[in-house]
Amino acid sequence: MKLLKNRPVKLNNREERLVSAMQLLGDQTRFKIFKLLLSGREMCVTEIADAIGISVPAVSQHFRIFELVGLVEKQRYGQKICYLLKTEDQFVKELIRIV
Repeated sequence: MKLLKNRPVKLNNREERLVSAMQLLGDQTRFKIFKLLLSGREMCVTEIADAIGISVPAVSQHFRIFELVGLVEKQRYGQKICYLLKTEDQFVKELIRIV
């Protein structure tokens, strides 16, 4: 049996994004938010806060992470901020299929 030399394992950009997405979805609250967004319709922060029983600022903080990973589109309507999954993004499509 041939032993591998101590070569570091490297991740490509897609794999790094997958790790980030899995960490994001590993949080129970963010997974609930993701499930709500799977409906395919745009949802505002206040709707999501009411649906899962947490504060609006807490939902907003969770969405900062969704945005960093590139899973959602954000739309502002005056004071309201609404989100939608980026279902045209191939990575997001694959993630939805996995979940």
